[in-house]
Amino acid sequence: MHILSKRLVWLSSTILLAGTVMPAFGQDGATAASQHSGSTQLEDIVVTARRTSEALQTTPVAVTAFSNEALVERQVVQATDLQRAAPAVSVGTGGTGPSSILYISIRGQAQNSPNSFSDNAVGIYIDGVYLGRAIGANVGFLDLSSAEVLRGPQGTLFGRNTTGGALNVTTNAPTDKFEGYMKVGYGNYDANLFEGVLNLPLNPTLAARFAGRYEDHKGYYPAPYLKNALGSLDASYLARGSLKWEPDNLPVTWTVSGDYTEQHGSGPAFIVAGLNPASPVAYYYGLAQHQQANPGLIGVEPDAILSGALGFPVPSSDVRKFIPQGLEGPFTQFGNPAFPNFGGLLSNNPNTSYQYNAFGNPKLDQLGVLGDGTKGWSGTSNLVVDLGNLSIKSITGYRKSRSFNVFNLSALPTAAGAGYSVYRNRQFSQELQLSGDFGALHFITGLYYFREHGTESTEADTFEYTPIGSPVFNNANYVQSSKGAFFQANYNFTDALRVTGGIRYTWDTRHINRHNTNTWKVAPEFQTCVVGPNAGIPNTGDDCNNPETVKFNYPAWTAGIDYRLSPDVFVYAKTSGASMSGGYNSRPVPPPYSTSFKPEDVRDVEVGFKGEFLDRHLRTNLAAFYSWQSSVQRIVNAVVCEGTPPQCASTQFVNNAGKVHTYGLEAEATLLPWEGMRIESSFAYLHARYVSGSRFENQLVGGAVVSVDRSGEPVPYSPKWTANLGLTQDFDVGKDRLTLHGDYSYISSRQFDFFTTGDPAQAAAVAIANDASRIRGYGLFNAVVTYAVTDPKMEISVWAKNLTDKANFTNVFNSYTGIGVTAQNPGPPRTYGFTLTYHWGE
Repeated sequence: MHILSKRLVWLSSTILLAGTVMPAFGQDGATAASQHSGSTQLEDIVVTARRTSEALQTTPVAVTAFSNEALVERQVVQATDLQRAAPAVSVGTGGTGPSSILYISIRGQAQNSPNSFSDNAVGIYIDGVYLGRAIGANVGFLDLSSAEVLRGPQGTLFGRNTTGGALNVTTNAPTDKFEGYMKVGYGNYDANLFEGVLNLPLNPTLAARFAGRYEDHKGYYPAPYLKNALGSLDASYLARGSLKWEPDNLPVTWTVSGDYTEQHGSGPAFIVAGLNPASPVAYYYGLAQHQQANPGLIGVEPDAILSGALGFPVPSSDVRKFIPQGLEGPFTQFGNPAFPNFGGLLSNNPNTSYQYNAFGNPKLDQLGVLGDGTKGWSGTSNLVVDLGNLSIKSITGYRKSRSFNVFNLSALPTAAGAGYSVYRNRQFSQELQLSGDFGALHFITGLYYFREHGTESTEADTFEYTPIGSPVFNNANYVQSSKGAFFQANYNFTDALRVTGGIRYTWDTRHINRHNTNTWKVAPEFQTCVVGPNAGIPNTGDDCNNPETVKFNYPAWTAGIDYRLSPDVFVYAKTSGASMSGGYNSRPVPPPYSTSFKPEDVRDVEVGFKGEFLDRHLRTNLAAFYSWQSSVQRIVNAVVCEGTPPQCASTQFVNNAGKVHTYGLEAEATLLPWEGMRIESSFAYLHARYVSGSRFENQLVGGAVVSVDRSGEPVPYSPKWTANLGLTQDFDVGKDRLTLHGDYSYISSRQFDFFTTGDPAQAAAVAIANDASRIRGYGLFNAVVTYAVTDPKMEISVWAKNLTDKANFTNVFNSYTGIGVTAQNPGPPRTYGFTLTYHWGE
């Protein structure tokens, strides 16, 4: 690990060690959701990690909580930023999805390609409503009350798809005060920001709140073969309105809200991490150059790919359009300086992308112009009836969204592979809770219903302008529902000793109907169906159908005990179980894989310590865990070739892949060493491995079936180390305040894809692909300087992210032994700017 990262872990450990040896001094503090560095003591933090309000320091869950103030200070403006602020969290974006997709992993628990048919391992909840699709989850935070990162299985209270944990986000509800703010900002890459909040008390029992934000910026990643730089945010709109009703004569609190989201940009960038010189893309790149220079040779010389596949010479076809006209130099010149390469690179900028789309399809060819976008709206109702010792709560949610994106799989100026995907989704959920507080006994029970339906379609093209090209159309619609019932109770045997037990049972039904055809280049009635009983038959009407339905049911549970050693020291031990739902693959799945995949099951044990010391100037929270995963869900990228001559198409699908054991240690600390200073740090150690012998795969090698043990592979999305350190110093300047903040975050290397081959002839190429599919560790510095004026209430902030302009990457697409390229998505470069905020009201 980098020496700076070692020092960061050492500093965190020193703070934690100090906490374990210093005596505790009990002192009550006021409940609050934030901790300002100007405070003389650490304040209580209230969390809802167990679906009820509790003090963080006596909640037997590993949770990191952020108030709105903390989110602003640490520049956490969207879910991807949480990787910089919470331990054991790994977040990715991009891949073959839109920039709004969220690949989130906690403690190595991940679904590395969440789409319309597979789910995330970390549940995302907004005001208590589960967000079913991760495709539109990374659109930004607006006017939040808090954000909580819950680590470890949360299936009992939060339901399915929380095997890794949960992200619990709460927006600000209307209050009885007239208040609000306006914020404007500007930064490099011509970044613009306009944000505002208005809170209006309409009468003594009714209040309204409105929040909105607009932002844009130009592209971060130069793309010399496209019209514009990639990674731009051409426009982003977020708006929310909410009403809160608290009648004097009824024990009712009812909050309803609605939001609208829209954003679009030039699309995420791919950069080359590995190039296979003995691949189809290398061959057709060279052949296209050769034919451009010698057009008279077209059809005379044999096509090496087809001749090798068929066993007899096949004249070459016209592939000149496979690359831009006049392109010179070897294809290795498009390598990236951040990775091993062959030298002679065109650019030393690790953010340069050489993507190129000229497929003759106006949708595929809009990369760099309108490369991706998301639009959606939702409505939420939270109704609470307080009956004294009992409370009834109803949480109702509806969401509708549409996302699209264009991608070029080769990351090269070639027509080797691209696609245009559209995702449509509608979801409805209803949860009813009954909770009770009867002295030593507290319980919560409830019923849950969730239903969603939508479509996912992809117009894909692989090796256009070559004889092995395949412009396939993957299209499927789905209906998915889930029902659940749960009960959890805490019982206090004494003021210090408490036990917890809970159970949940879930019933899932998943239906898919595939309508995949062989091409998008002709009208639907001239396409040929490639799935279901009508495969191989022209799609003259609504003939291309391949419906399938599967049902799953499974439990989730928890049991634990906790004890207060003193007013300021709390320990706990617990065990939990949860599941990530199974489902279907919509894209082609080659044998011997299955079109469906089973639920992934996780159980764990966890022990924790939470303490406050030095007269509440030091807080240290630790957690250690061991987890067992079975039927682990993993993504497979492949190129499928069929027919004579072969027609090849790229595909991606989910497969169950063995068992994994994971253990680790997490630590968080906050220290107030002197007036105005706050030091926050955390680190996590994670060890994840497949169980030996649990993952075998049959591979075809030289015409024979070979059984290959893949259990020695590294577990994807499992960084061994994560750490962060934040320093904040407040200075009083008369009645005003100057705040200096800086933070550093580190995440060690992560494997995103790995393959074990049984073919000795492929071993060298596979080893290169595996290395190129690893995201190397990196650390990022961020800083903010804020001057707050008391009268008028104004703030001006100067900020910077990735201050050292460190090259960093967020996702991987590996087709080194297929198309011939492994590509990675770059993270943002150095950005900086300022914001000016004006507040009014109390």
